[in-house]
Amino acid sequence: MSISLNNETICAICTSPGVGSISVVRLSGKDSKTIVEKIFSKKLVKQRFMYYGSFNFKKKKIDEGLCVLFKAPNSYTGEEVVELHLHGGDIIAKEIINILQELGSNLAKPGEFTYRSYMNGKVDLLKAEAISEMINADSAASFKNSIVNFSGGLNKKYNNIRDLGINLLAEIESRVDFPEDIIPKLEKKNIQKLYIALDKKLKSIIEGYKKGVLINDGINILLLGTPNSGKSTLFNTILEEEKAIVTDIPGTTRDSLEHSIIFNGLKFKLTDTAGIRATDDSIEKIGISKSIEKAKYTDFIIILLDLSQNLKNLKKDIIRFEEILKNVPRGTILFINNKIDLLSNKKEFMKLENLKSYQNKKNIKSLNISAKYNKNVKNIFKYVQKNANINYKNTTESFMTSKRQFLLVTESRQHLIESKNKFNENMPLELVSQDIRFFLNNIAEITGEISNNDLYDILFSKFCIGK
Repeated sequence: MSISLNNETICAICTSPGVGSISVVRLSGKDSKTIVEKIFSKKLVKQRFMYYGSFNFKKKKIDEGLCVLFKAPNSYTGEEVVELHLHGGDIIAKEIINILQELGSNLAKPGEFTYRSYMNGKVDLLKAEAISEMINADSAASFKNSIVNFSGGLNKKYNNIRDLGINLLAEIESRVDFPEDIIPKLEKKNIQKLYIALDKKLKSIIEGYKKGVLINDGINILLLGTPNSGKSTLFNTILEEEKAIVTDIPGTTRDSLEHSIIFNGLKFKLTDTAGIRATDDSIEKIGISKSIEKAKYTDFIIILLDLSQNLKNLKKDIIRFEEILKNVPRGTILFINNKIDLLSNKKEFMKLENLKSYQNKKNIKSLNISAKYNKNVKNIFKYVQKNANINYKNTTESFMTSKRQFLLVTESRQHLIESKNKFNENMPLELVSQDIRFFLNNIAEITGEISNNDLYDILFSKFCIGK
Protein backbone atom coordinates (compact mmCIF):
# COMPACT_ATOMS: atom_id res chain seq x y z
CA MET A 1 0.00 0.00 0.00
CA SER A 2 1.18 3.47 -0.77
CA ILE A 3 -0.57 6.54 0.61
CA SER A 4 -0.06 9.81 -1.23
CA LEU A 5 -1.50 13.18 -0.34
CA ASN A 6 -3.55 14.61 -3.20
CA ASN A 7 -6.75 16.50 -3.83
CA GLU A 8 -8.91 13.41 -4.10
CA THR A 9 -12.00 13.20 -1.95
CA ILE A 10 -12.00 9.98 0.02
CA CYS A 11 -14.78 8.12 1.83
CA ALA A 12 -15.07 5.20 4.24
CA ILE A 13 -17.29 3.54 6.82
CA CYS A 14 -15.96 4.57 10.25
CA THR A 15 -18.01 2.28 12.49
CA SER A 16 -17.41 -1.41 13.12
CA PRO A 17 -19.12 -3.91 10.83
CA GLY A 18 -22.28 -5.62 12.01
CA VAL A 19 -25.61 -4.57 13.49
CA GLY A 20 -25.74 -1.39 15.59
CA SER A 21 -27.77 1.73 16.27
CA ILE A 22 -25.73 4.00 13.99
CA SER A 23 -23.35 3.64 11.09
CA VAL A 24 -21.02 6.56 10.37
CA VAL A 25 -19.64 7.30 6.91
CA ARG A 26 -16.91 9.93 6.58
CA LEU A 27 -15.67 11.93 3.59
CA SER A 28 -12.57 14.13 3.42
CA GLY A 29 -11.40 16.35 0.58
CA LYS A 30 -12.31 19.50 -1.30
CA ASP A 31 -15.45 17.99 -2.92
CA SER A 32 -16.90 16.39 0.23
CA LYS A 33 -19.72 18.90 0.68
CA THR A 34 -20.54 19.03 -3.04
CA ILE A 35 -20.80 15.24 -3.30
CA VAL A 36 -22.93 14.80 -0.17
CA GLU A 37 -25.37 17.56 -1.19
CA LYS A 38 -26.13 15.53 -4.33
CA ILE A 39 -27.80 12.85 -2.18
CA PHE A 40 -28.81 14.74 1.00
CA SER A 41 -32.06 16.69 1.17
CA LYS A 42 -30.55 19.69 3.01
CA LYS A 43 -27.85 22.20 2.12
CA LEU A 44 -24.88 22.10 4.48
CA VAL A 45 -24.30 25.72 5.44
CA LYS A 46 -23.24 25.80 9.08
CA GLN A 47 -20.24 23.79 10.22
CA ARG A 48 -20.41 21.50 13.27
CA PHE A 49 -24.22 21.55 13.01
CA MET A 50 -26.38 18.43 12.87
CA TYR A 51 -28.67 18.53 9.83
CA TYR A 52 -31.52 16.02 9.75
CA GLY A 53 -32.78 14.90 6.35
CA SER A 54 -33.10 12.07 3.86
CA PHE A 55 -30.53 10.42 1.60
CA ASN A 56 -31.80 9.92 -1.94
CA PHE A 57 -30.19 8.73 -5.15
CA LYS A 58 -31.78 8.42 -8.60
CA LYS A 59 -35.25 9.11 -7.14
CA LYS A 60 -34.78 6.30 -4.62
CA LYS A 61 -34.81 6.91 -0.88
CA ILE A 62 -31.85 5.21 0.79
CA ASP A 63 -32.20 6.30 4.43
CA GLU A 64 -32.95 9.12 6.84
CA GLY A 65 -30.26 10.45 9.14
CA LEU A 66 -27.89 13.23 10.10
CA CYS A 67 -25.14 15.16 8.32
CA VAL A 68 -22.33 17.21 9.87
CA LEU A 69 -19.98 19.53 7.98
CA PHE A 70 -16.47 20.35 9.21
CA LYS A 71 -14.86 23.12 7.18
CA ALA A 72 -11.12 23.15 6.53
CA PRO A 73 -8.89 23.51 8.46
CA ASN A 74 -11.13 22.88 11.48
CA SER A 75 -11.50 19.15 10.98
CA TYR A 76 -9.74 15.92 11.88
CA THR A 77 -7.85 15.84 8.56
CA GLY A 78 -7.45 19.60 8.12
CA GLU A 79 -9.55 19.28 4.96
CA GLU A 80 -13.25 19.70 4.33
CA VAL A 81 -14.92 16.77 6.09
CA VAL A 82 -18.52 15.57 6.08
CA GLU A 83 -19.89 12.82 8.31
CA LEU A 84 -23.09 10.91 7.52
CA HIS A 85 -24.89 9.31 10.48
CA LEU A 86 -27.07 6.51 9.17
CA HIS A 87 -29.17 3.73 10.65
CA GLY A 88 -26.99 0.85 11.80
CA GLY A 89 -26.20 -2.24 9.76
CA ASP A 90 -23.83 -3.07 6.94
CA ILE A 91 -26.25 -2.87 4.01
CA ILE A 92 -27.19 0.83 4.26
CA ALA A 93 -23.62 2.02 4.87
CA LYS A 94 -22.21 -0.06 2.02
CA GLU A 95 -24.89 1.21 -0.38
CA ILE A 96 -24.07 4.82 0.57
CA ILE A 97 -20.35 4.13 0.04
CA ASN A 98 -21.05 2.72 -3.43
CA ILE A 99 -23.09 5.82 -4.30
CA LEU A 100 -20.39 8.20 -3.01
CA GLN A 101 -17.83 6.44 -5.20
CA GLU A 102 -20.13 6.72 -8.20
CA LEU A 103 -20.38 10.47 -7.51
CA GLY A 104 -16.62 10.95 -7.56
CA SER A 105 -15.08 10.03 -4.20
CA ASN A 106 -12.49 7.29 -3.74
CA LEU A 107 -12.51 4.58 -1.12
CA ALA A 108 -10.01 5.50 1.60
CA LYS A 109 -7.00 3.30 2.28
CA PRO A 110 -6.28 2.10 5.85
CA GLY A 111 -5.08 5.04 7.94
CA GLU A 112 -5.55 7.58 5.14
CA PHE A 113 -7.67 9.98 7.22
CA THR A 114 -5.03 10.08 9.97
CA TYR A 115 -2.26 10.32 7.36
CA ARG A 116 -3.92 13.42 5.92
CA SER A 117 -4.27 14.78 9.44
CA TYR A 118 -0.54 14.30 9.94
CA MET A 119 0.46 15.76 6.58
CA ASN A 120 -1.76 18.80 7.19
CA GLY A 121 -0.16 19.44 10.57
CA LYS A 122 -3.15 18.46 12.72
CA VAL A 123 -1.22 15.73 14.55
CA ASP A 124 2.45 14.78 14.70
CA LEU A 125 3.76 11.25 14.20
CA LEU A 126 3.70 10.49 17.92
CA LYS A 127 0.03 11.48 18.19
CA ALA A 128 -0.74 9.39 15.12
CA GLU A 129 0.84 6.34 16.77
CA ALA A 130 -1.06 7.10 19.98
CA ILE A 131 -4.33 7.17 18.03
CA SER A 132 -3.54 3.72 16.63
CA GLU A 133 -2.76 2.47 20.15
CA MET A 134 -6.04 3.97 21.43
CA ILE A 135 -8.07 2.18 18.77
CA ASN A 136 -6.38 -1.16 19.43
CA ALA A 137 -6.28 -0.91 23.24
CA ASP A 138 -7.81 -3.98 24.88
CA SER A 139 -7.26 -3.07 28.53
CA ALA A 140 -7.76 -0.04 30.75
CA ALA A 141 -4.00 0.20 31.31
CA SER A 142 -3.24 0.18 27.58
CA PHE A 143 -5.93 2.77 26.88
CA LYS A 144 -4.72 5.12 29.62
CA ASN A 145 -1.13 4.95 28.36
CA SER A 146 -2.29 5.76 24.83
CA ILE A 147 -4.30 8.74 26.14
CA VAL A 148 -1.26 10.09 28.02
CA ASN A 149 0.85 9.68 24.87
CA PHE A 150 -1.84 11.34 22.74
CA SER A 151 -1.88 14.25 25.18
CA GLY A 152 1.81 14.82 24.59
CA GLY A 153 3.47 12.76 27.31
CA LEU A 154 6.20 11.43 25.03
CA ASN A 155 6.40 14.67 23.03
CA LYS A 156 7.56 16.52 26.13
CA LYS A 157 10.32 13.98 26.73
CA TYR A 158 11.56 14.06 23.12
CA ASN A 159 11.36 17.87 22.93
CA ASN A 160 13.42 18.14 26.10
CA ILE A 161 16.00 15.74 24.66
CA ARG A 162 16.10 17.67 21.40
CA ASP A 163 16.60 21.00 23.21
CA LEU A 164 19.44 19.58 25.30
CA GLY A 165 20.98 18.09 22.15
CA ILE A 166 20.83 21.45 20.39
CA ASN A 167 22.51 23.10 23.39
CA LEU A 168 25.24 20.47 23.29
CA LEU A 169 25.74 20.96 19.56
CA ALA A 170 25.91 24.73 20.02
CA GLU A 171 28.56 24.35 22.75
CA ILE A 172 30.67 22.13 20.51
CA GLU A 173 30.28 24.04 17.27
CA SER A 174 30.87 27.43 18.86
CA ARG A 175 34.37 26.18 19.55
CA VAL A 176 34.72 25.03 15.93
CA ASP A 177 33.39 28.13 14.24
CA PHE A 178 35.12 30.88 16.20
CA PRO A 179 38.76 31.59 17.05
CA GLU A 180 40.10 31.04 20.55
CA ASP A 181 40.50 34.74 21.27
CA ILE A 182 36.75 35.31 20.89
CA ILE A 183 35.27 32.15 22.41
CA PRO A 184 36.45 31.17 25.88
CA LYS A 185 38.20 27.86 26.28
CA LEU A 186 35.80 24.97 26.12
CA GLU A 187 34.91 23.76 29.60
CA LYS A 188 34.85 19.99 29.58
CA LYS A 189 32.81 19.77 32.79
CA ASN A 190 29.88 21.66 31.28
CA ILE A 191 29.96 19.50 28.17
CA GLN A 192 30.15 16.33 30.25
CA LYS A 193 27.11 17.42 32.25
CA LEU A 194 25.12 17.78 29.02
CA TYR A 195 26.23 14.33 27.83
CA ILE A 196 25.26 12.77 31.18
CA ALA A 197 21.88 14.54 31.28
CA LEU A 198 21.04 13.44 27.73
CA ASP A 199 22.11 9.85 28.31
CA LYS A 200 20.03 9.67 31.49
CA LYS A 201 16.91 10.81 29.65
CA LEU A 202 17.48 8.42 26.75
CA LYS A 203 18.07 5.48 29.12
CA SER A 204 14.85 6.34 30.98
CA ILE A 205 12.80 6.18 27.77
CA ILE A 206 14.50 2.93 26.68
CA GLU A 207 13.96 1.29 30.08
CA GLY A 208 10.33 2.39 30.00
CA TYR A 209 9.83 0.55 26.71
CA LYS A 210 9.66 -2.86 28.42
CA LYS A 211 6.99 -1.57 30.79
CA GLY A 212 5.14 0.01 27.85
CA VAL A 213 5.10 -3.31 25.99
CA LEU A 214 3.78 -5.09 29.09
CA ILE A 215 1.01 -2.48 29.39
CA ASN A 216 0.17 -2.61 25.70
CA ASP A 217 0.55 -6.30 24.88
CA GLY A 218 -0.01 -7.87 28.29
CA ILE A 219 2.18 -9.74 30.79
CA ASN A 220 3.04 -13.27 29.68
CA ILE A 221 2.66 -15.78 32.51
CA LEU A 222 3.90 -19.36 32.08
CA LEU A 223 2.48 -22.10 34.31
CA LEU A 224 5.01 -24.83 35.14
CA GLY A 225 4.85 -27.78 37.48
CA THR A 226 4.99 -31.53 37.84
CA PRO A 227 2.06 -33.60 36.48
CA ASN A 228 -1.12 -33.24 38.57
CA SER A 229 0.26 -30.24 40.47
CA GLY A 230 -2.87 -28.30 39.45
CA LYS A 231 -1.69 -26.21 36.48
CA SER A 232 -4.68 -26.97 34.30
CA THR A 233 -7.09 -26.60 37.23
CA LEU A 234 -5.58 -23.18 37.99
CA PHE A 235 -5.77 -22.29 34.28
CA ASN A 236 -9.49 -23.17 34.19
CA THR A 237 -10.23 -21.43 37.50
CA ILE A 238 -8.66 -18.19 36.33
CA LEU A 239 -10.52 -18.27 33.01
CA GLU A 240 -13.74 -19.43 34.70
CA GLU A 241 -14.05 -21.90 31.86
CA GLU A 242 -13.02 -25.52 31.18
CA LYS A 243 -10.32 -24.68 28.63
CA ALA A 244 -7.84 -27.34 29.74
CA ILE A 245 -8.61 -31.04 30.19
CA VAL A 246 -8.18 -32.06 33.83
CA THR A 247 -7.72 -35.73 34.85
CA ASP A 248 -5.86 -37.73 37.51
CA ILE A 249 -3.73 -39.28 34.76
CA PRO A 250 -0.18 -37.80 34.73
CA GLY A 251 0.82 -36.29 31.39
CA THR A 252 -2.73 -35.32 30.32
CA THR A 253 -1.55 -31.86 29.19
CA ARG A 254 0.94 -32.43 26.36
CA ASP A 255 0.84 -29.16 24.48
CA SER A 256 0.62 -25.54 25.54
CA LEU A 257 -2.73 -23.80 25.95
CA GLU A 258 -2.86 -20.00 25.80
CA HIS A 259 -5.52 -17.51 26.82
CA SER A 260 -5.74 -13.86 27.90
CA ILE A 261 -7.60 -12.25 30.80
CA ILE A 262 -8.01 -8.75 32.19
CA PHE A 263 -7.35 -8.28 35.90
CA ASN A 264 -7.45 -4.89 37.60
CA GLY A 265 -7.40 -3.21 34.19
CA LEU A 266 -4.22 -4.98 33.09
CA LYS A 267 -3.92 -7.71 30.46
CA PHE A 268 -2.33 -11.05 31.34
CA LYS A 269 -1.56 -13.81 28.83
CA LEU A 270 -1.58 -17.26 30.45
CA THR A 271 0.08 -20.37 29.09
CA ASP A 272 -0.63 -23.81 30.54
CA THR A 273 2.16 -26.29 29.81
CA ALA A 274 2.94 -29.99 29.94
CA GLY A 275 3.91 -31.32 33.37
CA ILE A 276 7.68 -31.59 33.94
CA ARG A 277 8.73 -35.18 34.68
CA ALA A 278 10.93 -38.00 33.44
CA THR A 279 9.00 -39.94 30.78
CA ASP A 280 9.50 -42.38 27.91
CA ASP A 281 6.50 -41.05 25.99
CA SER A 282 7.93 -39.33 22.87
CA ILE A 283 4.98 -36.95 22.45
CA GLU A 284 5.03 -35.97 26.13
CA LYS A 285 8.81 -35.38 25.87
CA ILE A 286 8.20 -32.87 23.07
CA GLY A 287 5.62 -31.05 25.21
CA ILE A 288 8.02 -30.90 28.19
CA SER A 289 10.83 -29.64 25.96
CA LYS A 290 8.55 -26.88 24.63
CA SER A 291 7.58 -25.89 28.18
CA ILE A 292 11.23 -25.48 29.21
CA GLU A 293 12.01 -23.52 26.02
CA LYS A 294 9.07 -21.15 26.59
CA ALA A 295 10.42 -20.36 30.06
CA LYS A 296 13.39 -18.57 28.46
CA TYR A 297 11.21 -15.97 26.74
CA THR A 298 8.25 -15.36 29.05
CA ASP A 299 7.76 -12.36 31.35
CA PHE A 300 6.82 -14.30 34.46
CA ILE A 301 6.93 -17.93 35.57
CA ILE A 302 4.60 -19.57 38.06
CA ILE A 303 5.68 -22.95 39.40
CA LEU A 304 3.02 -25.05 41.06
CA LEU A 305 3.94 -27.39 43.93
CA ASP A 306 1.57 -30.18 44.90
CA LEU A 307 0.99 -30.09 48.68
CA SER A 308 -0.36 -33.65 48.60
CA GLN A 309 3.26 -34.76 48.14
CA ASN A 310 5.58 -35.29 51.10
CA LEU A 311 8.09 -32.63 52.10
CA LYS A 312 11.04 -34.55 50.69
CA ASN A 313 9.48 -34.70 47.21
CA LEU A 314 8.45 -31.04 47.37
CA LYS A 315 12.06 -30.05 48.11
CA LYS A 316 13.23 -32.20 45.20
CA ASP A 317 10.74 -30.45 42.90
CA ILE A 318 12.05 -27.05 44.00
CA ILE A 319 15.66 -28.09 43.34
CA ARG A 320 14.70 -29.52 39.93
CA PHE A 321 12.93 -26.32 38.82
CA GLU A 322 15.70 -24.12 40.16
CA GLU A 323 18.13 -26.06 38.01
CA ILE A 324 15.89 -25.84 34.93
CA LEU A 325 15.45 -22.09 35.45
CA LYS A 326 18.96 -21.25 36.66
CA ASN A 327 19.43 -18.66 33.90
CA VAL A 328 16.05 -16.97 34.52
CA PRO A 329 16.03 -13.87 36.79
CA ARG A 330 14.80 -14.90 40.24
CA GLY A 331 12.48 -11.90 40.48
CA THR A 332 10.34 -13.24 37.64
CA ILE A 333 9.64 -16.60 39.33
CA LEU A 334 6.87 -17.31 41.84
CA PHE A 335 6.33 -20.68 43.53
CA ILE A 336 2.73 -21.60 44.26
CA ASN A 337 2.01 -24.01 47.09
CA ASN A 338 -1.20 -25.48 45.71
CA LYS A 339 -3.95 -27.65 47.22
CA ILE A 340 -4.11 -26.02 50.67
CA ASP A 341 -7.66 -27.40 50.73
CA LEU A 342 -6.13 -30.83 51.40
CA LEU A 343 -4.47 -29.72 54.64
CA SER A 344 -6.70 -31.23 57.28
CA ASN A 345 -4.58 -31.89 60.34
CA LYS A 346 -1.72 -30.50 62.39
CA LYS A 347 0.83 -32.69 60.63
CA GLU A 348 -0.19 -31.38 57.20
CA PHE A 349 -0.08 -27.76 58.32
CA MET A 350 3.35 -28.38 59.86
CA LYS A 351 4.52 -29.68 56.47
CA LEU A 352 3.43 -26.39 54.87
CA GLU A 353 5.24 -24.40 57.58
CA ASN A 354 8.41 -26.41 57.00
CA LEU A 355 8.07 -25.89 53.25
CA LYS A 356 7.67 -22.13 53.69
CA SER A 357 10.69 -22.09 55.98
CA TYR A 358 12.73 -23.95 53.35
CA GLN A 359 11.56 -21.51 50.65
CA ASN A 360 12.47 -18.50 52.78
CA LYS A 361 15.97 -19.87 53.40
CA LYS A 362 16.46 -20.22 49.65
CA ASN A 363 15.06 -16.72 49.11
CA ILE A 364 12.13 -18.13 47.14
CA LYS A 365 8.95 -16.07 46.71
CA SER A 366 5.82 -18.17 47.26
CA LEU A 367 2.06 -18.05 47.79
CA ASN A 368 -0.40 -20.56 49.23
CA ILE A 369 -3.52 -21.24 47.17
CA SER A 370 -6.25 -23.69 46.31
CA ALA A 371 -6.71 -23.70 42.54
CA LYS A 372 -9.67 -26.05 42.82
CA TYR A 373 -11.63 -23.79 45.18
CA ASN A 374 -10.28 -20.45 43.88
CA LYS A 375 -8.71 -19.52 47.21
CA ASN A 376 -6.07 -16.75 47.09
CA VAL A 377 -5.82 -17.09 43.28
CA LYS A 378 -6.26 -13.33 42.76
CA ASN A 379 -3.16 -12.77 44.89
CA ILE A 380 -1.10 -14.23 42.05
CA PHE A 381 -2.01 -11.36 39.71
CA LYS A 382 -1.58 -8.79 42.46
CA TYR A 383 1.94 -10.11 43.04
CA VAL A 384 2.82 -10.16 39.33
CA GLN A 385 1.48 -6.63 38.80
CA LYS A 386 3.42 -5.34 41.81
CA ASN A 387 6.56 -7.13 40.64
CA ALA A 388 6.23 -5.59 37.18
CA ASN A 389 5.88 -2.21 38.90
CA ILE A 390 2.82 -1.27 36.87
CA ASN A 391 0.51 1.07 38.76
CA TYR A 392 -1.20 2.77 35.84
CA LYS A 393 -4.13 4.13 37.90
CA ASN A 394 -2.02 6.41 40.06
CA THR A 395 0.45 7.76 37.53
CA THR A 396 0.52 10.06 34.53
CA GLU A 397 3.85 8.66 33.36
CA SER A 398 3.99 7.94 29.63
CA PHE A 399 5.69 4.85 28.25
CA MET A 400 6.96 4.18 24.77
CA THR A 401 5.26 1.19 23.11
CA SER A 402 6.35 1.67 19.49
CA LYS A 403 9.16 -0.57 18.25
CA ARG A 404 9.92 2.11 15.64
CA GLN A 405 10.56 4.64 18.41
CA PHE A 406 12.53 2.11 20.44
CA LEU A 407 14.95 1.38 17.59
CA LEU A 408 15.45 5.07 16.81
CA VAL A 409 16.00 6.03 20.47
CA THR A 410 18.48 3.16 20.88
CA GLU A 411 20.33 4.29 17.76
CA SER A 412 20.24 7.90 18.99
CA ARG A 413 21.87 6.88 22.26
CA GLN A 414 24.60 5.03 20.37
CA HIS A 415 25.38 8.20 18.36
CA LEU A 416 25.51 10.15 21.61
CA ILE A 417 27.92 7.65 23.19
CA GLU A 418 30.16 7.76 20.09
CA SER A 419 30.18 11.56 20.22
CA LYS A 420 31.05 11.53 23.93
CA ASN A 421 33.89 9.04 23.39
CA LYS A 422 35.35 11.15 20.57
CA PHE A 423 35.11 14.23 22.76
CA ASN A 424 36.89 12.50 25.65
CA GLU A 425 39.61 11.30 23.28
CA ASN A 426 40.17 14.89 22.08
CA MET A 427 39.28 14.02 18.52
CA PRO A 428 38.50 16.86 16.05
CA LEU A 429 35.35 18.66 17.17
CA GLU A 430 33.93 18.43 13.64
CA LEU A 431 33.72 14.65 14.15
CA VAL A 432 32.27 15.11 17.63
CA SER A 433 29.53 17.39 16.34
CA GLN A 434 28.77 15.09 13.39
CA ASP A 435 27.57 12.33 15.74
CA ILE A 436 25.44 14.86 17.62
CA ARG A 437 23.80 15.79 14.32
CA PHE A 438 23.08 12.11 13.64
CA PHE A 439 21.57 11.93 17.13
CA LEU A 440 19.33 14.97 16.49
CA ASN A 441 18.25 13.60 13.10
CA ASN A 442 17.05 10.40 14.79
CA ILE A 443 15.05 12.37 17.35
CA ALA A 444 13.49 14.41 14.53
CA GLU A 445 12.55 11.20 12.73
CA ILE A 446 10.78 9.93 15.85
CA THR A 447 8.44 12.92 15.90
CA GLY A 448 8.09 12.99 12.10
CA GLU A 449 9.95 16.25 11.55
CA ILE A 450 12.10 14.37 9.03
CA SER A 451 10.04 12.60 6.40
CA ASN A 452 10.33 8.93 5.55
CA ASN A 453 7.68 7.88 3.06
CA ASP A 454 8.40 4.16 3.41
CA LEU A 455 7.84 4.51 7.16
CA TYR A 456 4.49 6.23 6.60
CA ASP A 457 3.26 3.39 4.43
CA ILE A 458 4.02 0.88 7.18
CA LEU A 459 2.74 2.98 10.07
CA PHE A 460 -0.59 4.12 8.64
CA SER A 461 -1.40 0.78 7.00
CA LYS A 462 -1.90 -0.60 10.54
CA PHE A 463 -4.93 1.67 11.00
CA CYS A 464 -8.42 0.56 10.16
CA ILE A 465 -10.18 1.90 7.07
CA GLY A 466 -12.11 5.01 8.08
CA LYS A 467 -9.37 6.24 10.43
